[in-house]
Amino acid sequence: MPVSKLSEAVRNRELDLALIPPLDLHNGGDFCVSGNLGIVSDGAFSNNFLYFKPGEQTVPKITLKGDLSFHDITLLRIVFRELYGIDPETEQYEGDIGKVNNLLVAGDDNYLTGRFELGMNIVEEAVECLNFPLISYILVSSVEETLEAVHRKVRELNDSLYEFGSDYISTTGVSERTLEYLSENLHHLSFELNDEIIEALKSLISTPYYFNLTEDIPEFTLV
Repeated sequence: MPVSKLSEAVRNRELDLALIPPLDLHNGGDFCVSGNLGIVSDGAFSNNFLYFKPGEQTVPKITLKGDLSFHDITLLRIVFRELYGIDPETEQYEGDIGKVNNLLVAGDDNYLTGRFELGMNIVEEAVECLNFPLISYILVSSVEETLEAVHRKVRELNDSLYEFGSDYISTTGVSERTLEYLSENLHHLSFELNDEIIEALKSLISTPYYFNLTEDIPEFTLV
């Protein structure tokens, strides 16, 4: 299931729980959010890269390719407002990424081609603009007891995920240079939340409202 559809699936009880991008809470729903588990990046590790047309002075429109959710598009808009004072239009695209300029790409297309080295790391830029750690994914459910059960079973999840991540990326078929980049930067991810990260999460979720990108700040139950 695409990441962009996960919050809806949890809200409709099609999934018991899921890791979703935090700003997707703005899509609506009565969510319980884990206060223990998630995925946090300090900026170096990203799934989204923006590729500019060389020499262009303005960027009126950005083309989107891949599984991009409300979270990703909102971060892009915040970064552009902070860095350039503009709010570009966006449109979806599923064709050849080599034929489009000013393109935001999510997922494997960045790493399988090695193109990521030429792109703007949106997570890194967002961390610098917002000045707090970026929570990439939060663990959510519509049922509080579901999260409590998960907490009991994954006390040692952090070490297990690092080991799995290192082993998995070596089997994906990406180039040697890309494999080296991913392996070197895996340590920039953390899977445990603490009080500081929770406060950063609350700030992140409220940010679209203060940029006038949403009409309210979503409420949630922290478990």
